Amino acid sequence: MLSPLQPLYLLLVVEPSTCPERLREVEAWEARSGRSLPAVVREFFTGLATIPMAPNEYQRRVWNAPEPGAVIVGRVTDDEWEVSLPDLWAEYRDGTLETLTSVLPSVERATDDELDGITPPSALHGPLVYFQTDVMRQWRVFFELDGSRDPPVHEHHRDRGWSPPRSFSSWLFEAFLDGYLHQDMVPYSFWGKNADLARSAAACPVQPFRNGRWLRASQGPFSAEAHAALKERFSSYSRAYATKATLHDFSLAEGGWIWIVADEDSSEWWIAGETNEHVVELARAARDLGQLTAPLVADTPEGAAVLELLGATVPL
Repeated sequence: MLSPLQPLYLLLVVEPSTCPERLREVEAWEARSGRSLPAVVREFFTGLATIPMAPNEYQRRVWNAPEPGAVIVGRVTDDEWEVSLPDLWAEYRDGTLETLTSVLPSVERATDDELDGITPPSALHGPLVYFQTDVMRQWRVFFELDGSRDPPVHEHHRDRGWSPPRSFSSWLFEAFLDGYLHQDMVPYSFWGKNADLARSAAACPVQPFRNGRWLRASQGPFSAEAHAALKERFSSYSRAYATKATLHDFSLAEGGWIWIVADEDSSEWWIAGETNEHVVELARAARDLGQLTAPLVADTPEGAAVLELLGATVPL
């Protein structure tokens, strides 16, 4: 079964892997405490992201004092950038994210009592663990130890109280999405204050979806019959992907492509194009040839416009 973080990996063009040191830290804590982290929380705090590098393709509004040779978080080469997922979060978001070293004892100490003077929301299925706040410290963010793989995240505002819960993977996707679409200065190591802009213009992490024109879907296995039909229609290739999955790429001659990450049990679809018409053509092919029956999801107004053209109705 694919990770619930797979849509995020596709958005950011991430090849995911695991940091051995952080994994050993979690395993030692689990052996000592008899507790465990929810699977998706564990994946996030122990994960590494490897993102391809390419020359910058976008006009960016950045206000900084360029610093030649500025330090880049993680490991960077001419071809790729490797960075931990928590550090990558900090490259897209302002605020404070708790470290793995602080989260683990917080899980051990978690109770149903008040949270620093905050009354927990009703109808919880387990205690809350604090892990993030914003720059102004108006929001406090917690995940719930409810026994699930992808636990609920609860956000509390100092004046407005609790927001409706959402899954950890959904919270994380939306956190990255906001910066990805609306902030020219992300990732901060490449475009933030003091970044080496000349170096970043020559090579920076790819961001191919900044136009907002994509749709995505999750469904069961990707069949050999569907693969053959799409392969006959499009230029294509397949390669081994992380976590024993396969990445399939089906591309138009120009203007768009379908990415499908699939394992034995599930598949994640990402349909993107330069224009609405490109995305419509690809989405119809995914339905007619690729046997995609799951609902198409739009994360952006541009994606919603494509859904209207397709005659679909999926809430944002």
